[in-house]
Amino acid sequence: MKHYFGLKSDFQLSFLGPVHLLLIAVTIISILLIYKYREKLRKYPIIRKIIPIILFSNMVIYIAGAIIAGIYDIKVHLPIHYCYITGFLFQYMLLKEKKSWYNMLYYAIFFCTITVVIFQDPAITPDRYEFILLVVSHHFLLISSFYTLYVLEYPVNVKGYKPFVIYSVIVYTTVFILNRILGTDYIFNSTLPPWIYEILPFVKALPPLAWLILLSIPLLALAYLPIKHKNKITKAN
Repeated sequence: MKHYFGLKSDFQLSFLGPVHLLLIAVTIISILLIYKYREKLRKYPIIRKIIPIILFSNMVIYIAGAIIAGIYDIKVHLPIHYCYITGFLFQYMLLKEKKSWYNMLYYAIFFCTITVVIFQDPAITPDRYEFILLVVSHHFLLISSFYTLYVLEYPVNVKGYKPFVIYSVIVYTTVFILNRILGTDYIFNSTLPPWIYEILPFVKALPPLAWLILLSIPLLALAYLPIKHKNKITKAN
């Protein structure tokens, strides 16, 4: 159990290797299927309640498992990474049908999940629960967001950029303060994962925050494409 909920693995995946590419492919295919069968999926409103249960249970199992295994570490297991916090808000939004929240959360989810989906840590392997945590809290969260967009049809427009920026600043600042108090480094305030520096040595030239800001520009532009496409469909109908 210590191994399953621990941080060390007997092997390591490769960046953009078979497992990594498979996860990307499954995520893309799942989103395309949601779009294709969006009309049929609307017949099953229970999905809106199942999604938060899956997301929340995933985090509970991860933390509870670490506690039971006697390996809980405040520097690792606090659910205060950007995607985790955003995931909790997304769960509440679905359960309470806070449709107005999605205009901001869509961009927040797209930004954080795409970043992790592309730059997946090769040390997170299928022989540990952290792999399931990664898949559910990022890949599944992204898929669920597109379910919300295409099936539930929660409204999103370009105005969501502004609250996204404000939200991101609040989250980053709050976690930055917590990191200084707890001696942690959530959301990579101080440094990026070591393997990033190995495959992309030029990132040492700038601090992590600078790279997050630079990365957000193309990602947010990409995030608007599905919105633009959805608006065209709506006008056509």
